[in-house]
Amino acid sequence: MSFAKLEEITCPCGEVFEAELWNAINAREDPELKEALTCCELNVVCCPACGEIFYAEHFILYHDSASEIIAFIYPSSFEPQADYWASKMKEDFAKALQDLTTDEKIDYQPMLLFGLESLASILRSEEQDFDEISILEYIAKELGLSLIRIKPSIARRLQIPWLLPRVPIKGGELRDEILAGLDRVLKHNEHLTCYNRMRHLIEHNKKWTLDKNLIKQT
Repeated sequence: MSFAKLEEITCPCGEVFEAELWNAINAREDPELKEALTCCELNVVCCPACGEIFYAEHFILYHDSASEIIAFIYPSSFEPQADYWASKMKEDFAKALQDLTTDEKIDYQPMLLFGLESLASILRSEEQDFDEISILEYIAKELGLSLIRIKPSIARRLQIPWLLPRVPIKGGELRDEILAGLDRVLKHNEHLTCYNRMRHLIEHNKKWTLDKNLIKQT
């Protein structure tokens, strides 16, 4: 659930005033808040004294179940004490998990971030990848390719797209099947940045592999 409350804010001019700031965002329930965060328009306030418009840094808990992101975002000024806030995040996250029902259980780890821009940058990058994934789905259907789906949180950790093309090769390794799928897709559309990056990764790392337990073929 997303929620906001009145917080005391100090303007660079020294004026102290109250404004409503978002403290928690559920991207699935409130996609417009995700959009505002991505554009760095969230928790932007105007000083009643001098009229300056600025971002009011404040702790935000961000959750997007579809993308498997849960982020604890602290003000950028907190970063020198990163170890302390990492410990607090783990403690708070563990307590929160205890209150969830079986259907609500989260099986991915939280992110520790400092400053709203750090999450906004991640979201913008993943939006670009999502657009290319949508193109891949269309191409795969047109070419009759199999697709491998990976949990978003795992794909993010591995720094790969969560949907990969695959061309079955009798007796072949999964690495070779994915590489063949990428070749087919990129021959059809050479401008897919995240898949060009993926192909480069596999081609230049002969030991690269993907644990079959992490994937679901669609």
